[in-house]
Amino acid sequence: MFELLDFDYRYLVQDFVFYGLFFAALAWGAGPERLIATTWLVFFEILPKLYRAVWSEGYQLEQVDLFYAAMDGIAAAVWIFVALYANRNYPLVIAAMQLLVMAAHLARGLIETISPVAYATMMIAPGWFQLLILATGLTRHVLRQRRYGPYREWRLPISFLGRAPSFLGSSKS
Repeated sequence: MFELLDFDYRYLVQDFVFYGLFFAALAWGAGPERLIATTWLVFFEILPKLYRAVWSEGYQLEQVDLFYAAMDGIAAAVWIFVALYANRNYPLVIAAMQLLVMAAHLARGLIETISPVAYATMMIAPGWFQLLILATGLTRHVLRQRRYGPYREWRLPISFLGRAPSFLGSSKS
């Protein structure tokens, strides 16, 4: 079964799955789904491609790549915000998976003898679970909305952000 994920085109498969989820989140999701999907788009699709185009670097498995560590840290902060304020439970698991990625960077920085394969696995595997959890959360949101009608997107009003972007939705419903 694991052989299915151990092939040269796994990144293309992950990108294909993500873009399907991204457009589904834009079409059927509410603010939390859109923010999670947009965060993935910016930090795991656009920025790495720009980084590789400018510096032609991939993952550095022998040492911590500060760009990827910073990118993962900012994504974790956004997803923790969503987990705390969204009127959903699944963002908690997505944020927890991102904290596992941050732990991988920390372990690589602190322990010199960590295997590059273990480091790569700790950085890559949570992404697959995050996509699965986002797909499940989006599906449950759509089913809940069909069954009960519109409901609050956020636990609290996000008025402390000032004028929030429209794709974040509103806490009123």
